Amino acid sequence: MSTSEHLKKVRRRLYKNLVSAYKGWWQWHKVIKAKGVEGDTAVVLLPGCDREINHLALLYLDDMLKSREYKNAVLLTHDPAVKKCVGLFSQNILRVVDFSRKQAEQLMQFYCLYEFDKRFICASLDEPKGRDGSALVGKKGTTVEEIFVIGVYRVYPFERPEPPKYDGDDTEIKNFLEGQPQ
Repeated sequence: MSTSEHLKKVRRRLYKNLVSAYKGWWQWHKVIKAKGVEGDTAVVLLPGCDREINHLALLYLDDMLKSREYKNAVLLTHDPAVKKCVGLFSQNILRVVDFSRKQAEQLMQFYCLYEFDKRFICASLDEPKGRDGSALVGKKGTTVEEIFVIGVYRVYPFERPEPPKYDGDDTEIKNFLEGQPQ
């Protein structure tokens, strides 16, 4: 591959990333301009459908809000299980926004440019690109829960909260609460 072909590929990739980041900026402003989203509202992106991470994100949400001095949170997710059982975990959730995987990728691309707002929290060990929290799991006995709560939510010291109780018949909610795969 010649140098000029390589530069064309690099320019094309940069252009795509810039367009994606701009779309992420647009997504972010749609979320924060919505009614009720004030300076004391955290915006938590659940970019994937990883049951364990999404469960931890909901389980420790109130602890994170308290430690960072936020009043409430807006959740951005495309995980149907999260949408169904979010009310079981916290009363401090202002709203849940249906946020597609593509929208999540655009918002994370914008976040990769710079830390645009301290209220934005990406609830993932390995996203946005460059984050590699999964590599720490198992090192000196470190668990996924410890990496997530301390590394992503920045809650320390932490004590595991009591998981919510559910007596209904919805198997998707039961599986989510038990941490079983989809």
